[in-house]
Amino acid sequence: MQVWLNGRLLPAHEATISVFDRGFLFGDGVYEVVRFFGGAPVGMDLHIARLARSLALARIEGFDAQQLQPISAALIKANEWPDTSIYLQVSRGAAATRTHMPPRGLVPTVFACASVCGGIEELDTPTISSCAVAQDERWHRCEIKTTALLGNLLPMLAAAPAGNEEVILVRDGFISEGTTSNVFAVLRGQLVTPPVAATPPILNGVMRVRLLEACAQAGLSCSVRPISEAELRGASEIILTASRRIFSSVVSLDGQSVGDGTIGPVATRANAALVARLRDECGLARVGAAATASILAS
Repeated sequence: MQVWLNGRLLPAHEATISVFDRGFLFGDGVYEVVRFFGGAPVGMDLHIARLARSLALARIEGFDAQQLQPISAALIKANEWPDTSIYLQVSRGAAATRTHMPPRGLVPTVFACASVCGGIEELDTPTISSCAVAQDERWHRCEIKTTALLGNLLPMLAAAPAGNEEVILVRDGFISEGTTSNVFAVLRGQLVTPPVAATPPILNGVMRVRLLEACAQAGLSCSVRPISEAELRGASEIILTASRRIFSSVVSLDGQSVGDGTIGPVATRANAALVARLRDECGLARVGAAATASILAS
């Protein structure tokens, strides 16, 4: 496998960084994950904008977020994986010694790699997930896509033994987001998702944006407002979105069935709308367009 490190492609086993790199020592870095179908990206403009914002908020200088696109293209070509996800990480760089305050003039460490993913045809039926609910004890700058993810990992580690793939986090009685995803709930027949500009804010997922757009295009009712924990537990359907998982229907929450424990009608329609939106964006033919239209009309 070919990876990208500091301006060049090289075999993964040859890629090395300094033990004094601040990404390693402090989690002092930011990242992005972009999904590609048939070699075409989903939401590249949104990923670039979010990466630029993360870099600015973290005060990491010396890397242009616009480079995400050519680096991704180089990795896809080198590995010959048109259906893939690209992970790009930018740390503040390596100093001569470990010190909390970074010295001036550090050169960022830029690393990127590709992972094989399924084709868009695999999205026609939503995946299913079992989730737990936990208190959100992370720091309050979740709009920065930082590599320091211990606060996300701890609730996942606690919930995994019970068979949960994701944890939905709660702050002050209201849903924030999943540890690796954004959350939607079906409340009284309407799809609802928490606002990203809450206090504190949450990460505005690219797939969250695309699902909102897809629902608007397909005429599916969707609103953005706070969701209480009680509302989530009483929801008839729960949906997760993320660049890797794309779209997932939650069938179990803390061991209790969500709805009837199967993929619900709103999730079926919303997923069909999202897949159609992604096919258009990536320039891929709408396979089964008549079936999609039938699902959206149901």
